[in-house]
Amino acid sequence: MEEMLNLISTYGVSAIIVGLFLWDYISNKKKLAENQEMIKSTLKTVEETTTTISNCLAEMQQTNLNTAKSLELLQKQMESTDKKVDKLLEERRN
Repeated sequence: MEEMLNLISTYGVSAIIVGLFLWDYISNKKKLAENQEMIKSTLKTVEETTTTISNCLAEMQQTNLNTAKSLELLQKQMESTDKKVDKLLEERRN
């Protein structure tokens, strides 16, 4: 019994420090694993969002091209109409 108390008094503080170190190490390891899973999940979400944004930008580009073409056709039609109106006005003056 006396030897047991001697061992505890001699190595007790060291054992407590080692125990705390191991507990802290294991605890941090679990947190690290959880954080890595969260990071993987976040990266997957970011990747999906990036893909969605990329698709939206491609659709916007096509829409802008269509709008530009429509405006170009409208401008040509207006120029044609202006020429016809100018021609009619000129004929009426004569």
